[in-house]
Amino acid sequence: MVLNRLQNDKKPYALFAFLWAFLLAAILVIPVMIYDKGYFLYYGDFNVQQIPFYQLAHDSIRNGEMGWSHLTDLGANFIGSYSFYVLGSPFFWLTVPLPSSWVPYCIGPLLMLKLGLASLSAYLYIRRYVRHKKYAVIGGVLYAFSGFSVYNIFFFHFHEAIIIFPLLLAALDEFHETKRKGVVALAVFASATVNYYFFFGQVVFVIIYYVVKLISKSYRFRLREFFLLAFECVAGFGMSMLLLLPSIAAITGNYRVSEFLYGWDAVVYPKGQRYMQILVSMFFPGDVPAKNNFTPSAGAKWSSVAAYIPMFSMTFVIAHLRDKKRGFFRRMIIILLVMACVPILNSVFQCLNNNYYARWFYMLTLLMTLVTVQALDDFNITEFKHGFYPTAIITLVISVLIGLMPEDEDKPIKSLKIGIAESPKRFWVFVIATICGLILTFIIYFCYRKKRKWFFRVTVISLSLFVATYSTMYMWSARSYADRDDEFMINYALNGGKDITLDDVKDVRSDFYKTSDNMGMFWQIPNIQAFHSIVPGSLMNFYKNVGVQRDVGSRPSTDFYGLRGLLSVKYLFAENDMETLPSENENLMPGYHYLRTENGFDIYENDYYIPMGFTYDRFITKEEYTDVAKDVHHLLLLKSMVLSQEQMEKYADITGYTDGKYLNLNFSHDPNKPQDIYYPQYEGFDSITSQFIYDKSTYLTDAEKLKEHSCSSFNYTKEGFEAQFRNDGNDNLLFFSIPYDEGWSATVNGEKADIEEVNTGLMAVRVPGHTTSEIKFVYHTPLLKQGAVISGVAVVALAIYLIIFRGFRAKRQFRRTYRIKQNTKKTRRKL
Repeated sequence: MVLNRLQNDKKPYALFAFLWAFLLAAILVIPVMIYDKGYFLYYGDFNVQQIPFYQLAHDSIRNGEMGWSHLTDLGANFIGSYSFYVLGSPFFWLTVPLPSSWVPYCIGPLLMLKLGLASLSAYLYIRRYVRHKKYAVIGGVLYAFSGFSVYNIFFFHFHEAIIIFPLLLAALDEFHETKRKGVVALAVFASATVNYYFFFGQVVFVIIYYVVKLISKSYRFRLREFFLLAFECVAGFGMSMLLLLPSIAAITGNYRVSEFLYGWDAVVYPKGQRYMQILVSMFFPGDVPAKNNFTPSAGAKWSSVAAYIPMFSMTFVIAHLRDKKRGFFRRMIIILLVMACVPILNSVFQCLNNNYYARWFYMLTLLMTLVTVQALDDFNITEFKHGFYPTAIITLVISVLIGLMPEDEDKPIKSLKIGIAESPKRFWVFVIATICGLILTFIIYFCYRKKRKWFFRVTVISLSLFVATYSTMYMWSARSYADRDDEFMINYALNGGKDITLDDVKDVRSDFYKTSDNMGMFWQIPNIQAFHSIVPGSLMNFYKNVGVQRDVGSRPSTDFYGLRGLLSVKYLFAENDMETLPSENENLMPGYHYLRTENGFDIYENDYYIPMGFTYDRFITKEEYTDVAKDVHHLLLLKSMVLSQEQMEKYADITGYTDGKYLNLNFSHDPNKPQDIYYPQYEGFDSITSQFIYDKSTYLTDAEKLKEHSCSSFNYTKEGFEAQFRNDGNDNLLFFSIPYDEGWSATVNGEKADIEEVNTGLMAVRVPGHTTSEIKFVYHTPLLKQGAVISGVAVVALAIYLIIFRGFRAKRQFRRTYRIKQNTKKTRRKL
């Protein structure tokens, strides 16, 4: 009777799951939008990456500029750089039909939509594992507003993975339980398309999930079904190749993906506080990104270490681990907790990379959410006590330990400080919020004992109040760390630089001094300051060799003033209200003069601006370049072009290369042998670098000389760029400060030309002497066509498969996997 009643429950719970989370998200988002005049601003990466990336990608697609993005750093493969952030997101594509000016206003509504769909997707997975589907609705909200999800509002593009993951698991269960064909292929396709980084981690999880399901006898292994499942996985993966293959090609040169863990670093975390950080993330809402508070020295400030279950915390998770001696979910949670605490196992979810990230914790969160709602659905007073009291004790111990532990203050006069949190005020706010959640949890337990028919309603009301309060508290706490106030972002960044009246600002490169990241991207003008992780490997190599740190952003300081000439920078923008302006700023770099103030910025013009595209009259090898002190590399690159010895020989008529001249070039340097600070001392080899002088006056002279031998015109095009160059001398190599990439092809006067990688990462082509040359560079995204072919073949193969096996039709009735025997007690029927 009870089973029939449950099966006949036709209420639209899926709609409830979406709308409940959507309305809670509206409570979180709309006040911020009202405060920010229709925009949704947060802080950090959210403001300076997510918003401008959306608008830049939107405009590039609308303008047909989907090959090379000259607005991304010094230039980048558009698909390769933005597939990680926006191009695989269906939410981004919703904005493409809209006008460009509308895009920043869409961010808030899209966040609400994402949180609503995260709840829906979690519901679709969890509903199979509970008696009453209404508890799966609670699970959806817990997942959508988990510590991981709220933390990663900071990384707006992470929610696509949060949404897709439960659907991937639901599809796998559906394949095994109802024999429905095609759902796994579509889920794999969606997972691989929305974000390749998260897809790799999801593949690792699904393999573990599948094996543990077999061990737990939740799945039955049949060879035929295994091969059909494998086919669907391959087909879904193949369909994603249109976007995935060029994306993989774009990141292969990025050194960050090839750094691995070794030795003790693979076994234990070098920072002991990280273990406490992981523990805290499960019992408290967690620190805001970039601001470790509970564990200030744990590192991993942007690593998404967050796994908090709203209100209930670890109550029902601990109860499940204590009382369910066997079972699939107990095994999975224990495996994942062990993997979280072992560096090499943690890194498995991110291609074994040595950078610490916990960006797979949403997987752990989903399983902890599931066992939480299972416990609510099948409430057991004894199990509740087994989980609640340990959770409360651990929470109080951590609170007292961090909040009241004395610490020496590092001051001339020693004094004791109570509490080891970075910000005591914020720490206690989070502690109070957590304790309030536990109090509400105890009230729910009390309601179950005294007024059982109110149990579900009280749970829903309590959870709604807690989620709305805790997420709002977290949001506004994090917003207080914005490095620029909202008024600045709205008036001077989001306005697109509309008050800038420079006629050529979109045709030349600019520089930004000590202001918000990606300001040039907001204005959509070429510039050399960029906060963007996915850029060509050649660009990273160039900056590495010139002495500028290039990890997640390009921010060359004014000490590297020679780069401004090399990279054809004409304007410098500095915030008008800075105390150092304008008098001191005029001397930040040689050759600049104050022009005027517009759009909240003082504008300085480079009197020694070198137009894009110029020739050298001197050439050196990479060995000579490397041997010169790195702090003058930026000036050396204005004196001579850097080539490999093979290139020196290939263009011997230009470089003056002879076998005898470079015969005694010493490739290995003895670290014990004294070297001159500015030029090498080779045995039997006299490098021209020994004749160079590195100072500001010679920099200006070098810049003037190169300016005389620069292109008369240079224009960015939808396909790449084109230029005109008058060469009054002999044949030469024409240099462009644009990153080298395999996708480039070039013609000079209509004839195909070889593109050379010079100056350790940039480009040059040969131009004939005594003539005016028309140069055209065209960019074709590497492996895009091959990816399209593979995707097309995969689509056809899947279509044939679905026809043969009558795809999307269930051969068995949908059923939930809870145990009926556990639900026969009278006290449980009353729920």
